[in-house]
Amino acid sequence: MNLYIDDQEVASGDMRAQSGKFTLSGDGLCIGYDSGDAVSQLYSTPGEFEGGTIQKVAVSVSGDSYESLEAAAKRMLKRQ
Repeated sequence: MNLYIDDQEVASGDMRAQSGKFTLSGDGLCIGYDSGDAVSQLYSTPGEFEGGTIQKVAVSVSGDSYESLEAAAKRMLKRQ
């Protein structure tokens, strides 16, 4: 899994299923809040995102690597 913020990779690692404490049917994907069980003792649930603005979220399960189309266009323009 790779986590990008503004086209910059900020974290990466393996993504595994959680076999321990978790909601019975799964929590799904929550953006800006956490409705299920906390996965860390650093916060409590329900929790809401504070201190910023979430402008866009994109999720891909295609297996293809991420490529910034903006960066690709800039590279093409530099070649001319």
